[in-house]
Amino acid sequence: MQTSQTYYLAPVRGITDLVYRNCFADQFKGVDLAMAPFVQTVKGNQIKASHLLENTPAQNRLPTIPQIIGRNPGHFIDLARQLADAGNTAVNWNLGCPYPTMTKKRCGSGLLPYPQDIDKFLETVCAEVPLAISIKMRLGLETPQDILTLLPILNRYPIEHVTIHPRLGTQMYGGDLDLDCFGLCLETLNPPVIYNGDITTLEAYHTLKQRFPQVTTWMLGRGLLANPCLIEEIQQGDPLPLSDKITRIRAFHAALLEGYSQRLSGPAHQIQRMVSHWEYLRVGLPFGEKLFHKVRKARTLADYHTAIGQTFGSGA
Repeated sequence: MQTSQTYYLAPVRGITDLVYRNCFADQFKGVDLAMAPFVQTVKGNQIKASHLLENTPAQNRLPTIPQIIGRNPGHFIDLARQLADAGNTAVNWNLGCPYPTMTKKRCGSGLLPYPQDIDKFLETVCAEVPLAISIKMRLGLETPQDILTLLPILNRYPIEHVTIHPRLGTQMYGGDLDLDCFGLCLETLNPPVIYNGDITTLEAYHTLKQRFPQVTTWMLGRGLLANPCLIEEIQQGDPLPLSDKITRIRAFHAALLEGYSQRLSGPAHQIQRMVSHWEYLRVGLPFGEKLFHKVRKARTLADYHTAIGQTFGSGA
């Protein structure tokens, strides 16, 4: 009997915001839960109103787990309590962000080489935070020895699940995945393990599923942003017709643009955000590169709509 599979939308900063998640839920199927892009801990400050809105369950049409990045347990606890007051029941700790702006502060994957700090953090936070705590992490900053050292530490705490992207922080999003190390983590960790990384095609998913049949939850990021129908294709076992994809992506695009017109100040910000989405969506469309180059040149909404209409078709 085949085990039921669960699919999460990965947090992609500047992309998978509230507008994106809600429009995705309206247009596409298959995502069971989303993880929101991280909120940073800040000493002495309340969470920004915009960040609180992003992470309020009543505002999200996809079930969403808030994510916090930071290494100060007191600041984490304060922020987690505010998220709990907003109606959340779970929170994720980011130990995976590879960007130097974070790693230089010993945040994200930059904290992975410091197991004693992680141990002290979890000891304090798990006792005080009124939410289920999960972790999203890399194998390490510069070496996979980081996670191997951390495995017995993580096993001592009531962590709801651990999402592992099997790369190092220094690799960013390139280079080979270390699937052997992921397999060792899968065998050793007590909390359920979620796989994340390079699920970009139906074939890539099946290869990973065959190698790790014990994994039942999968987190998709860039692959799903490029092809929002990917989970549906995984579930039915075949690609969707291209004409169907184009129709649905056109409707998705229109909903995104309308959503950002209500949330962002000024057409320049709206265009900038939409161009960020086209960096991913262009990959799965035969005219994607042509469209992307046109929308990048748009300086007004009129220019943007012209570029869309010329290349993507009427009604976009």
